[in-house]
Amino acid sequence: MAHSEDGINFSTNDDHALIVELIIPPQSSLLGERLLDTHIQGDPDSHIIAIKRRRLHYSAQKIQTVRLHVGDIILAKCSKNKLNDIRKESDFVIIEDIHHEIVHKKKARWAALIFLGVVASAASGIADIMTSALTGGFLMILTRCVQLRDAYRTIQWDILILIAGTIALGAAMEKTGASKLYAEGFLTFFRGSSPQLVLAGIILLTSISTQILSNNSTAVLLLPFAISTALTLGVNPRPFIIGVCLGASACFASPIGYQTNLLVYGPGSYKFSDYLILGIPLNLMIILLGSVVIPIFWPLM
Repeated sequence: MAHSEDGINFSTNDDHALIVELIIPPQSSLLGERLLDTHIQGDPDSHIIAIKRRRLHYSAQKIQTVRLHVGDIILAKCSKNKLNDIRKESDFVIIEDIHHEIVHKKKARWAALIFLGVVASAASGIADIMTSALTGGFLMILTRCVQLRDAYRTIQWDILILIAGTIALGAAMEKTGASKLYAEGFLTFFRGSSPQLVLAGIILLTSISTQILSNNSTAVLLLPFAISTALTLGVNPRPFIIGVCLGASACFASPIGYQTNLLVYGPGSYKFSDYLILGIPLNLMIILLGSVVIPIFWPLM
C-alpha cells in the first residue's frame, strides 16, 4: 500500500504506536465523509497514511478529497490507547494482528473441561442449554480463562438490542395473527404442493432475507412465520424451525450478509458480482440439500 513518510516514524522500536489497517463497515457513521474531516484525522494520537479502495491506492497527498465508501481500507498509525478506543466504536473494523493476542495455555485444560461440561449437561438433559451456557460462561470467568473486561468488551450490544427488538416484533406478529395471515398468503404460492416443497420455499425465503438483514434478526423474525406455516399445513413445525436456522446461515451471495464477507471484500479486490456468481449456487445447494436432508432427521409427520 502506498504511503507518505512525511512526519511519521516507522521505526519498529516505537512501543507506543502501531501501524494498523481499518476497514469501513456498512454501519459506519463516516460513510460519504472526507477522511480528513473525521475524528481519527484530527486526533493527535493517530495519523492517516493511505487508503486502499479495491485496486486503487491513495497516498497521503491524494486523500484530500476522497470520501469514504464501504470496504475502504485505511492504513493508519495510532497509539495503543487510541486503538482500544477504536475497537469500542462501530465506525471501523480493525484487522487484528495475531501476535498481539496473549494465549494462556495453562488455562486450556480448564477451558476444555468447562466446554465439555456444558455440552454434556445440555445433551443429557441435566439442565437446559441456556442454563448450561450461562454457567459455563461464569466458570470461564471464575477460573480466569477469560478476563472479565475482555468478556464485557466482546458483548455486541447493538446485536442484543436488535435481537430483543425482533423478538418483540415476532411475539407481536404471533399474538395479532399476522404470522398466520402471512403464512396463509405464502401457502397460496404452493397450493397443492407437498410439505417438503413448502419447506424448500421457507429456506429460500430465509436465505434471501439474510443477504440483507443480519442472520440473527432474520431467524428471529421468520421463526413465528415458519411455525404458523407448519401448523397451517398440519405438520411438525420442528423441520421448519431447522430450515429457518439453516437458511439464515446461508448468507453467501452478498458482501454485507455477514462480517467475514465484508472483511475479505476490500483486501481481495472483489466485486459485488463475485459474491453473486459464487454465492447463488451455494445458496441453491443449501436449499436443495436442506429440503431433502432435514425431513430425514426431523420427520414432517
